[in-house]
Amino acid sequence: MFLEDQALPKILLVDDQPTVIHQLNNIVKDFGKTYFATNGRSALEMVHQHKPDLVLLDIEMPDFNGYDVCRAIKAIDEFANISIIFITSRVDPASEVIALELGGIDFISKPIVPEVVRARIKNHLSLARQRQELQRVSGELGFLVSSLPVFVAYWDAQLNNLFCNDSKGSWFGIEALQMRNMALRSVVGGQIYHQIIQSLDQSVLQDIPSFDINIVAADGRSVVGQVALAGWNFDPGASGYLMVITDISERKQAEQCLEEEKERIRTTLNSIGDAVIATDTQGRITLLNPVAEELTGWSAARAIGKPIEAIMQLTDGEAGPPVQNPIRLALEEERPVGMALNTFLSNRLTKSIGDDVTAAPIVDQDGNITGTIIVFHNVSEARAMATKMTHLAHHDPLTNLPNRTLLYDRIQQALNSCHREGSVVALFLLDIDHFKAINDVHGHVVGDNLIKQVALALAEKLRDGDTLCRQGGDEFIMLFPRIESTTCVTQVAERLLDVFDRTWTVDENAFRLTASIGISLVPDDAEDVESLYRHADAAMYSAKSAGRKQFLFYSADIESKLQLHRMLEANLVDALANKAFEVFYQPKINVLDGKIVGTEALVRWRQPDGSLTNPASFIPLAEETGLIIPLGKLVLAQAFKQASVWQQQGFDLRVAVNISVVQFEDDNFLAMLDEIVRETGVTASLIEMEITESLLVKDVERVNSIFAALNTRGFRIALDDFGTGYSNLSYIKNFPFDVLKIDQSFVRNMLGSQVDQNIIQAIIQLAQGMNLRLIAEGVETIEHVQALQAMGCEVMQGFYYSPPLPLADFNRLLTRRISLPE
Repeated sequence: MFLEDQALPKILLVDDQPTVIHQLNNIVKDFGKTYFATNGRSALEMVHQHKPDLVLLDIEMPDFNGYDVCRAIKAIDEFANISIIFITSRVDPASEVIALELGGIDFISKPIVPEVVRARIKNHLSLARQRQELQRVSGELGFLVSSLPVFVAYWDAQLNNLFCNDSKGSWFGIEALQMRNMALRSVVGGQIYHQIIQSLDQSVLQDIPSFDINIVAADGRSVVGQVALAGWNFDPGASGYLMVITDISERKQAEQCLEEEKERIRTTLNSIGDAVIATDTQGRITLLNPVAEELTGWSAARAIGKPIEAIMQLTDGEAGPPVQNPIRLALEEERPVGMALNTFLSNRLTKSIGDDVTAAPIVDQDGNITGTIIVFHNVSEARAMATKMTHLAHHDPLTNLPNRTLLYDRIQQALNSCHREGSVVALFLLDIDHFKAINDVHGHVVGDNLIKQVALALAEKLRDGDTLCRQGGDEFIMLFPRIESTTCVTQVAERLLDVFDRTWTVDENAFRLTASIGISLVPDDAEDVESLYRHADAAMYSAKSAGRKQFLFYSADIESKLQLHRMLEANLVDALANKAFEVFYQPKINVLDGKIVGTEALVRWRQPDGSLTNPASFIPLAEETGLIIPLGKLVLAQAFKQASVWQQQGFDLRVAVNISVVQFEDDNFLAMLDEIVRETGVTASLIEMEITESLLVKDVERVNSIFAALNTRGFRIALDDFGTGYSNLSYIKNFPFDVLKIDQSFVRNMLGSQVDQNIIQAIIQLAQGMNLRLIAEGVETIEHVQALQAMGCEVMQGFYYSPPLPLADFNRLLTRRISLPE
């Protein structure tokens, strides 16, 4: 029986008599897996399909006899090793001869004797199994030998080849089959042959030393081979040699590279700027490079073999006590060891070597310490340079004053003392007013000279313990760590401003300077460095905004205003993307028929939480900082676009837009309007430009030219807040206005003030006399409506009719008539 872990043999039973097949199956079924065929053609199909290990084949079959089947099977290489046993009732020797000649391995005669059949089949299956095992082992051995990355060959006593694994001829250009029976000299050439003969002559069979040879391989590569020879005489009448040649080219190349690397290391050690000393495990010198020779005063020849302490005499400080050499600690603790920072090397020239020094053990592949190495250098110059660099890192290069880095450290120290002692700390930010103009006109050389003069003058006003810092440009910071009272702070600020009350000269140039100062106090205004600085900066910004040449203390209002400015600026940078600014619309109503005849576009600033910021809190700031230019463009673009949309929808609405004085004075004002008109396609006559009276006292000639340009383009011009400022009849007469608006301050008080009623009556009569459209704003009650209508005002605007509305709400309002009072 076959072992369970081996595949069961396949047995094909071929006979034209089913009873015989049944009998044979009973006999052999426990030997393997059986298959059946009742004629020769189906037998061949079963062979192709199942590839049996053994075929029991009947000779006499009607269509295709057993001999023909056997002949067909053996003709195919894939099936040539299938064992075939013939079964027949013939008993003549001629039949057996034919069967054996065709490749059969046995002959079973009918009638079948089960015991004989079982015995024969068992023997043949066992032989087949052994043959397969031999073939497998032989194949594996052959594959192994042929796959070895070495040249393997057997030679007889006369050095003729018996076997070689070089099937492709990669070593000597001769394939294994071609090499069979060739003489050794013919294979390897004369030079290698003589090396082999010499090695054999100088040794005995059991002790043939290996040697190296140089070969030009079949592919043209230069190969270094290591030859190993061994004698063999396994058969009494035969002896010879086993030859193995190993390619050691890479090893030789690695050895060469190692030698080159060692030479590079030697060259490097002799060339680097660091001193290098190596020792053995006892701390005795084995190597000094030239820099180490220079620093220690010892030559390598004299130092070799001496203890490290004799060569490197180390002290703690320039004249301090001796210190242990780090090499000893590296050997003792088996780890890299640094050197103390204040270590000096004592020799004929005392040198500081404390920085960047490392002593480390040298460990071999097995982890054993074979010595140590120490690397160091002279850091005397480096320390001097570091001191200089530290100063430069903390001081302004122009004035040599402390810079912001050093100042922040001193502020933190002052805050710590303040918290402990309960004292007051003051921080001043001083900025020279309009200093940029000096740099632009006279150049930075003159500007730098002035900055240095100012720095010296300010420093004279400070006490010991105070800090004056320049953080760049024309800005100075002063820290006063111990202040007795706010009065003292005021006195100091006044003295600093007085410093500028003089004439400053550079070469032939004379200058008058002023400064603005912002002041922040601890603990009143801040508790940490950042907030202290930020608050002083906010106060200084407010001092400049308030007219310059003054000092201001920080307050919450200043901080709020500064934060609002920053928020406004940040939102305007990407206003279209974040939709922070929206345009609301307040209707203008004709009280005679309740129709909406126009609207005023009003900007609203929506915060992240959805709330709206009052325009009164950011429009003045936008005008003050110039941010009104991009903000105004945004409002104009949205209003123009919406006016065009309403016109396309059939609504004849005039849209009024407030124009700031800053916008009006901008050189690009008209060009910006032209650009928006082109982009939106709006009809200019639908737009009213509302300007305030303060604009009229500006450059009259320029104002008139811009008004003329607006009229030429088709825009309407409305005078807003008429009667509250500088207006008089000459302004009204000289400028081409289309609309007068009655200011809401008159409307709000008219019911209780006869003076306000008289003013409104006069404005209405003036507008009627000059054929100007008239609008009253601030209408909040029915009484306002009735009184204004009685005076002759027909168009009104105010909360009585509607507050300013988002666009969607205003659109809904357009679809219905406004309810009029009865």
